Amino acid sequence: MRLRLVGLLMAPLLLCSQETPRPNRVTWLQVFPEPLPQGLPELGLDFSSQYLRPDRAQSPDGRTVARLDGEEWMFTADLPWKLGPAILNLRLRAVHRSGGIGDRAIEGFHALLGLPEGGRALVARDRLDYHLERDGAVVGHLTRPGFALMDTDLACLLPLGTHDAGGRLGGSLQLPTGRRGDFSGSGGVDGMVGAAGWRRSGIWRMHGQMEQVFIGLPSDSPYRRVLGRRTFTRAWIGGGFQGQAPGFWGGLALDLTLAFAGSPYAVGLSRVDKPGLQQHWTLTHRALPRWRFGFTEEAGSYLSPDITIFVSRRFGSR
Repeated sequence: MRLRLVGLLMAPLLLCSQETPRPNRVTWLQVFPEPLPQGLPELGLDFSSQYLRPDRAQSPDGRTVARLDGEEWMFTADLPWKLGPAILNLRLRAVHRSGGIGDRAIEGFHALLGLPEGGRALVARDRLDYHLERDGAVVGHLTRPGFALMDTDLACLLPLGTHDAGGRLGGSLQLPTGRRGDFSGSGGVDGMVGAAGWRRSGIWRMHGQMEQVFIGLPSDSPYRRVLGRRTFTRAWIGGGFQGQAPGFWGGLALDLTLAFAGSPYAVGLSRVDKPGLQQHWTLTHRALPRWRFGFTEEAGSYLSPDITIFVSRRFGSR
């Protein structure tokens, strides 16, 4: 009986279960804990373009100035270890930030689809300018391109159920290995608890995940000036299918996930203070089961000013 129970708990380690949600960038450059990971060895690379209209960069009361314009290349490594029925997962992140070269391409894409250009013509193309200021005090500032090590996440996961119907419970601590002055870290030890679940039926799959984030800040942290609360909620719900027919098109799989993230900020700017929604599109193929390709973008809320393209590769057991 004990062996059967251990086998049931460890089944998700050996089978590809629910996809780990992509990070949600609505809370200023990912300075808070990452989503609960899947607990499989994985390397990921994503490219993100972020922009905030300069004519909406100052709060009506004049107390807040926020600029967010730049491009990022983010490298992520998930390193898991089995610990009895649980999994410890270390997530390391490094990022290169610059003004990039994508502004013209994004403007052309918007023009092709007849979409508003979003105010990009109001500033010089391909600039790097990350700045958050409250009551004359600078919370963070970055205009010089370069590499940065982000805060590091150490998560503990407990897999439950099977490949077709199961879940995960877990939590994490985010350690301050980044710098708070350039938005590569919060400057404190943050925490997160969460739960995930999934169910498969034939070629179809449904899944969801919910988390509560706890922000821990030193007494001298400038983030205290811009935070209205020290906790916020995140949630993902999605579904997809895996093609079973022969040939290239028959082997494709598609997953669409909608993500919600509350905002802990209170600075008088809607794009910073209000909760954000994102849509996450993930493509896989039966011939490349370890690879994931996709993009994330705001889901009609226009509160999360970014578009991200990502690719990831898993290792070890599927």
